Amino acid sequence: MLFIRPTISSDVPGILKLIAEIYAEYGCVLDAEKEDTHLLNPGDYFRANGGEFWVIEDKGNILATGAVLLHPDHAELKSLYVHPSLRRQGWGRRLVEIAIAHARGAEKLRLILWSDTRFTAAHQLYKHLGFQRIGMRELHDSNRSVEFGFEILLL
Repeated sequence: MLFIRPTISSDVPGILKLIAEIYAEYGCVLDAEKEDTHLLNPGDYFRANGGEFWVIEDKGNILATGAVLLHPDHAELKSLYVHPSLRRQGWGRRLVEIAIAHARGAEKLRLILWSDTRFTAAHQLYKHLGFQRIGMRELHDSNRSVEFGFEILLL
């Protein structure tokens, strides 16, 4: 039985495994030690400023993640990853909706996100949910990532 819950520290190996597998689908490598250090302790990292990191779990296996990071003037959707076996079943949408609700509860007026240009299926989800593309950036990371920015107003 699948359910969404806030992450706990024992989830970290499963989170890293899931994200590494998804990166590999696109010819990328996850480097949590140097580039994505927030994934090594996601609960504390996101909760430090009122955000949250959620997982979808099934019998101890982490099958999806999503998070919201709160900034002074906006919220940011982070770490939305869904295992191939759960895609196109509404789980990604549910995680985004939870993040939106959390951001609204924190009285943020907009939610932004940055998504690798290779993640085209995710971009369709964001557009379907009402996000507008707002820009592009290069990360200069080990995967030579280029990302599109998206934003939704939470009025």
